[in-house]
Amino acid sequence: MSRNYGFLTVLAGLSALAVIAVAAVWRYPNTSDVTAVITAAGTVIGTVVGAFFGVNAASAGRVKAEESRDQATAALVKVATKADEDSEVAKAAMEGVR
Repeated sequence: MSRNYGFLTVLAGLSALAVIAVAAVWRYPNTSDVTAVITAAGTVIGTVVGAFFGVNAASAGRVKAEESRDQATAALVKVATKADEDSEVAKAAMEGVR
């Protein structure tokens, strides 16, 4: 994901919760009913927003791990090319790349 949608996700969640709260206050005369509706909606919205951030963080971690792996592979190939072909270092390095 090239853009960061975190702010928009939080804004959408809070906006939806505000609309639900206004609708619940307008629809239900009892305070406990309004509280139940807002709590239920807040739980669902909070779970969805939290899942978004969890997936986003995991994706960023995966990208960073792949970059580190690519750098390590490049360093290993560099070591293998500088060593003698018959040396144990070159053989071990080439085994690590495969």
